[in-house]
Amino acid sequence: MKHTKIAVALLFILSGFTFQSCTRISPTEAGFKISNSGNYRGLDSLPLLTGWQFFAPGFSHIVTIPTTMQHEVWTDTKGEGQSGENAITIACMGGAGFRVDVGLNYHVDANKAAHIYLKWKNDDLGDITNKYIKNIVRGCMQDVSGHITVDSILTNLPAFEHEAASSISKKLAVDGFIVDGFNITSQPRPTDANLAASINAKVKAKQDAETSVMQLQSSIAEANKKIAEARGDSASKVITAAGEAEAIKLKQQQVTSTYVEYIKAVSWDGRLPSVVGGSGGMMLNLSQPK
Repeated sequence: MKHTKIAVALLFILSGFTFQSCTRISPTEAGFKISNSGNYRGLDSLPLLTGWQFFAPGFSHIVTIPTTMQHEVWTDTKGEGQSGENAITIACMGGAGFRVDVGLNYHVDANKAAHIYLKWKNDDLGDITNKYIKNIVRGCMQDVSGHITVDSILTNLPAFEHEAASSISKKLAVDGFIVDGFNITSQPRPTDANLAASINAKVKAKQDAETSVMQLQSSIAEANKKIAEARGDSASKVITAAGEAEAIKLKQQQVTSTYVEYIKAVSWDGRLPSVVGGSGGMMLNLSQPK
């Protein structure tokens, strides 16, 4: 009985030890075993592990880094991204500054997950994102904005976004972060109140000018319409008059001497001219037949 109790106790201890020294690495993670006594200097990769893995507590541990897509938003807008003012500040040529809300989607290249851990000695992607990746994003955006004017950013925002995204993708790929998407989520906001007022005044002036052009084009179109209608009426009258003139001409052509004689013949009642006699002499009755 005593031996049985000892065996059960040993089995319990062994089970607890096994539970504490075993972990499962998900297919959506990159995992590897780290020796607590190793320094891994100069080593950029470790064997990738999957499934259930055993380790010796106190001597080694398992590190996992998710390889699923991560989504991060740096913004001053409440309700999106982390709380507080997290938008990225950039400067244009001449020193004008802007606050820009940006969104980034990325995932970790599993083959470089060990490099990421060994470089930062950290497997917390959230911490790495806000300490390293955000700085890369800011630096790449600044590299682009520092060579263009305020107007270029405001009027060609898609081009600025595309160039910044290309630079960010190249720099992050070196360390094993694959960019799936980068976008500017709002119109850049000037950090200087005077600049903001100048931009607003310029935008309003441009809108007023565009409105004036549209009104002018509308007036021209209306005038052209009336001219076309007048020309149409005139052309219609000319055509009608020409038709009437042509009809008269045809009628005149049809009234020949033969046709006149024919009309006379049809109208004659068969009586010949008569002579009326009297004391005063003779008169020929030339009255028209009735």
